[in-house]
Amino acid sequence: MTIADQIAQIAGTLPEPLAREALDFVRFLQARERSEWNDWQNAQAASLAHVWNTAADDVWNDLPLR
Repeated sequence: MTIADQIAQIAGTLPEPLAREALDFVRFLQARERSEWNDWQNAQAASLAHVWNTAADDVWNDLPLR
């Protein structure tokens, strides 16, 4: 049984007000995760900008995506 299955099983036994609170918490965790991921991406982009943004690198900018 996965962790998600365990959470669903336990959440299914909660009274409605507690289930709503649990759902709010899960949504909070999702939002926090997205925010932290964006922070990591922005930090990486800033630290590598001097490598990515060069005249030699410009040849890669217009490659078609598959």
